[in-house]
Amino acid sequence: MSETHAGSLLVEYFKAFVQDRDIEAFRNRVAARYNEGTLCRLLTVSPDVAARRAAVLSLGIFGSFEHGNKALARALRDDDVAVRTMAEDALWAVWFRADTPEHNQALSHVRRAISRQELDSAEVLATRLVAEAPNFAEAYNKRAIIYFHQGRFAESVRDCQSVLLRNPYHFGAISGMAECLLRLRRPHDALKMMRRALKLQPYHNSLREAIRILETEIDSDGGR
Repeated sequence: MSETHAGSLLVEYFKAFVQDRDIEAFRNRVAARYNEGTLCRLLTVSPDVAARRAAVLSLGIFGSFEHGNKALARALRDDDVAVRTMAEDALWAVWFRADTPEHNQALSHVRRAISRQELDSAEVLATRLVAEAPNFAEAYNKRAIIYFHQGRFAESVRDCQSVLLRNPYHFGAISGMAECLLRLRRPHDALKMMRRALKLQPYHNSLREAIRILETEIDSDGGR
Protein backbone atom coordinates (compact mmCIF):
# COMPACT_ATOMS: atom_id res chain seq x y z
CA MET A 1 0.00 0.00 0.00
CA SER A 2 1.44 3.38 -1.00
CA GLU A 3 1.69 6.17 1.58
CA THR A 4 -0.84 8.22 -0.40
CA HIS A 5 -3.35 5.37 -0.51
CA ALA A 6 -2.66 4.53 3.13
CA GLY A 7 -3.38 8.09 4.15
CA SER A 8 -6.57 8.28 2.09
CA LEU A 9 -7.95 5.06 3.53
CA LEU A 10 -7.13 6.15 7.07
CA VAL A 11 -8.91 9.45 6.46
CA GLU A 12 -12.02 7.54 5.34
CA TYR A 13 -11.96 5.57 8.58
CA PHE A 14 -11.54 8.79 10.53
CA LYS A 15 -14.43 10.51 8.75
CA ALA A 16 -16.65 7.53 9.58
CA PHE A 17 -15.61 7.80 13.23
CA VAL A 18 -16.40 11.53 13.31
CA GLN A 19 -19.88 10.69 12.03
CA ASP A 20 -20.75 7.69 14.19
CA ARG A 21 -18.34 8.14 17.17
CA ASP A 22 -17.87 4.37 17.26
CA ILE A 23 -14.35 4.12 18.66
CA GLU A 24 -14.28 0.32 18.63
CA ALA A 25 -15.19 0.18 14.95
CA PHE A 26 -12.49 2.74 14.19
CA ARG A 27 -9.93 0.79 16.20
CA ASN A 28 -10.77 -2.48 14.48
CA ARG A 29 -10.63 -0.98 10.99
CA VAL A 30 -7.29 0.70 11.58
CA ALA A 31 -5.71 -2.23 13.41
CA ALA A 32 -6.65 -4.57 10.57
CA ARG A 33 -4.86 -2.43 7.96
CA TYR A 34 -2.09 -0.47 9.65
CA ASN A 35 0.97 -1.10 11.76
CA GLU A 36 2.50 1.44 14.10
CA GLY A 37 5.35 2.23 11.75
CA THR A 38 2.95 3.38 9.02
CA LEU A 39 0.88 5.40 11.48
CA CYS A 40 3.99 7.09 12.84
CA ARG A 41 5.15 7.97 9.32
CA LEU A 42 1.76 9.42 8.42
CA LEU A 43 1.71 11.44 11.63
CA THR A 44 5.19 12.77 10.95
CA VAL A 45 5.18 13.50 7.22
CA SER A 46 1.63 13.61 5.84
CA PRO A 47 0.58 17.03 4.50
CA ASP A 48 -3.07 16.03 5.05
CA VAL A 49 -4.21 17.27 8.46
CA ALA A 50 -7.05 14.73 8.53
CA ALA A 51 -4.54 11.90 8.04
CA ARG A 52 -2.41 13.24 10.89
CA ARG A 53 -5.44 13.52 13.15
CA ALA A 54 -6.46 9.97 12.29
CA ALA A 55 -2.93 8.69 12.91
CA VAL A 56 -2.56 10.40 16.27
CA LEU A 57 -5.96 9.11 17.39
CA SER A 58 -5.00 5.58 16.35
CA LEU A 59 -1.69 5.69 18.21
CA GLY A 60 -3.45 6.94 21.30
CA ILE A 61 -5.83 4.00 21.16
CA PHE A 62 -3.36 1.15 20.61
CA GLY A 63 0.14 2.57 20.07
CA SER A 64 3.07 1.35 22.13
CA PHE A 65 5.68 3.28 24.04
CA GLU A 66 8.47 1.69 22.02
CA HIS A 67 7.12 2.71 18.62
CA GLY A 68 4.84 5.68 19.19
CA ASN A 69 6.50 7.80 21.86
CA LYS A 70 8.89 9.78 19.65
CA ALA A 71 6.41 10.40 16.83
CA LEU A 72 3.73 11.53 19.25
CA ALA A 73 6.19 13.85 21.00
CA ARG A 74 7.05 15.42 17.65
CA ALA A 75 3.34 15.95 17.03
CA LEU A 76 3.25 18.32 20.00
CA ARG A 77 4.85 20.79 17.55
CA ASP A 78 2.32 20.18 14.76
CA ASP A 79 0.80 23.21 13.01
CA ASP A 80 -2.70 21.93 13.75
CA VAL A 81 -4.05 22.57 17.24
CA ALA A 82 -6.23 19.44 17.16
CA VAL A 83 -3.23 17.24 16.33
CA ARG A 84 -1.25 18.81 19.18
CA THR A 85 -4.07 18.32 21.68
CA MET A 86 -4.68 14.75 20.58
CA ALA A 87 -0.95 14.03 20.72
CA GLU A 88 -0.79 15.16 24.34
CA ASP A 89 -3.71 12.89 25.25
CA ALA A 90 -2.20 10.04 23.24
CA LEU A 91 1.14 10.35 25.01
CA TRP A 92 -0.47 10.02 28.43
CA ALA A 93 -2.37 6.96 27.21
CA VAL A 94 0.83 5.38 25.86
CA TRP A 95 2.76 6.20 29.02
CA PHE A 96 0.10 4.67 31.27
CA ARG A 97 0.25 1.35 29.40
CA ALA A 98 4.00 1.27 28.76
CA ASP A 99 4.78 -1.79 30.90
CA THR A 100 3.23 -5.20 31.53
CA PRO A 101 -0.54 -5.49 32.12
CA GLU A 102 0.17 -6.28 35.78
CA HIS A 103 2.35 -3.21 36.27
CA ASN A 104 -0.10 -1.04 34.36
CA GLN A 105 -2.84 -2.22 36.72
CA ALA A 106 -0.63 -1.46 39.72
CA LEU A 107 -0.14 2.04 38.33
CA SER A 108 -3.93 2.45 38.21
CA HIS A 109 -4.06 1.62 41.92
CA VAL A 110 -1.46 4.31 42.60
CA ARG A 111 -3.41 6.85 40.57
CA ARG A 112 -6.61 6.03 42.45
CA ALA A 113 -4.91 6.44 45.81
CA ILE A 114 -3.54 9.83 44.75
CA SER A 115 -6.97 10.98 43.56
CA ARG A 116 -8.36 10.05 46.99
CA GLN A 117 -5.55 11.97 48.72
CA GLU A 118 -4.36 8.70 50.32
CA LEU A 119 -0.76 9.78 49.88
CA ASP A 120 0.88 7.43 52.37
CA SER A 121 -0.75 4.41 50.77
CA ALA A 122 0.02 5.77 47.32
CA GLU A 123 3.69 6.16 48.24
CA VAL A 124 3.91 2.56 49.42
CA LEU A 125 2.28 1.30 46.22
CA ALA A 126 4.43 3.51 43.98
CA THR A 127 7.67 2.53 45.72
CA ARG A 128 6.76 -1.15 45.35
CA LEU A 129 6.03 -0.61 41.66
CA VAL A 130 9.35 1.20 41.12
CA ALA A 131 11.14 -1.78 42.68
CA GLU A 132 9.24 -4.29 40.54
CA ALA A 133 9.40 -2.28 37.29
CA PRO A 134 12.56 -0.13 37.43
CA ASN A 135 12.28 0.89 33.76
CA PHE A 136 8.64 2.01 34.00
CA ALA A 137 8.96 5.79 33.74
CA GLU A 138 5.39 6.51 34.81
CA ALA A 139 5.92 4.72 38.13
CA TYR A 140 8.59 7.27 39.02
CA ASN A 141 6.41 10.09 37.76
CA LYS A 142 3.53 9.11 40.02
CA ARG A 143 5.85 8.89 43.02
CA ALA A 144 7.26 12.32 42.11
CA ILE A 145 3.69 13.67 42.23
CA ILE A 146 3.17 12.08 45.64
CA TYR A 147 6.40 13.59 46.96
CA PHE A 148 5.38 16.99 45.61
CA HIS A 149 2.05 16.86 47.47
CA GLN A 150 3.94 15.84 50.61
CA GLY A 151 6.28 18.82 50.29
CA ARG A 152 9.27 16.56 49.64
CA PHE A 153 10.52 18.59 46.69
CA ALA A 154 14.11 17.32 46.49
CA GLU A 155 12.88 13.72 46.37
CA SER A 156 10.34 14.68 43.74
CA VAL A 157 13.12 16.20 41.62
CA ARG A 158 15.12 12.98 41.84
CA ASP A 159 12.16 10.93 40.65
CA CYS A 160 11.50 13.40 37.81
CA GLN A 161 15.12 12.91 36.76
CA SER A 162 14.52 9.15 36.77
CA VAL A 163 11.48 9.66 34.55
CA LEU A 164 13.45 11.71 32.03
CA LEU A 165 16.27 9.17 31.88
CA ARG A 166 13.68 6.67 30.66
CA ASN A 167 11.44 9.05 28.72
CA PRO A 168 13.06 12.34 27.64
CA TYR A 169 9.77 13.52 26.09
CA HIS A 170 7.83 13.49 29.36
CA PHE A 171 6.63 17.08 29.48
CA GLY A 172 4.77 16.38 32.73
CA ALA A 173 7.95 15.42 34.55
CA ILE A 174 9.80 18.40 33.10
CA SER A 175 7.12 20.82 34.27
CA GLY A 176 6.87 19.08 37.63
CA MET A 177 10.61 19.33 38.14
CA ALA A 178 10.52 23.04 37.30
CA GLU A 179 7.84 23.60 39.93
CA CYS A 180 9.86 21.71 42.54
CA LEU A 181 12.98 23.68 41.71
CA LEU A 182 11.06 26.90 42.25
CA ARG A 183 9.95 25.62 45.67
CA LEU A 184 13.60 24.81 46.42
CA ARG A 185 14.56 28.41 45.51
CA ARG A 186 16.51 27.37 42.43
CA PRO A 187 14.97 29.68 39.82
CA HIS A 188 17.77 29.41 37.26
CA ASP A 189 17.48 25.62 37.20
CA ALA A 190 13.70 25.91 37.04
CA LEU A 191 14.02 28.25 34.07
CA LYS A 192 16.21 25.74 32.23
CA MET A 193 13.56 23.07 32.70
CA MET A 194 10.76 25.37 31.57
CA ARG A 195 12.71 26.20 28.42
CA ARG A 196 13.21 22.48 27.83
CA ALA A 197 9.46 21.98 28.14
CA LEU A 198 8.83 24.78 25.66
CA LYS A 199 11.03 23.07 23.08
CA LEU A 200 8.66 20.10 23.29
CA GLN A 201 5.53 22.28 23.25
CA PRO A 202 6.39 25.51 21.43
CA TYR A 203 2.72 26.47 21.10
CA HIS A 204 2.15 26.32 24.88
CA ASN A 205 1.35 29.99 25.47
CA SER A 206 0.87 29.80 29.24
CA LEU A 207 4.28 28.13 29.57
CA ARG A 208 5.83 30.83 27.40
CA GLU A 209 4.27 33.48 29.65
CA ALA A 210 5.53 31.71 32.79
CA ILE A 211 9.04 31.75 31.33
CA ARG A 212 8.75 35.46 30.59
CA ILE A 213 7.63 36.18 34.17
CA LEU A 214 10.40 34.08 35.69
CA GLU A 215 13.04 35.72 33.47
CA THR A 216 11.81 39.12 34.64
CA GLU A 217 11.94 38.05 38.27
CA ILE A 218 15.47 36.73 37.90
CA ASP A 219 16.60 39.94 36.21
CA SER A 220 15.00 42.06 38.93
CA ASP A 221 16.85 40.06 41.57
CA GLY A 222 20.15 40.96 39.93
CA GLY A 223 20.75 37.49 38.46
CA ARG A 224 21.04 35.78 41.83
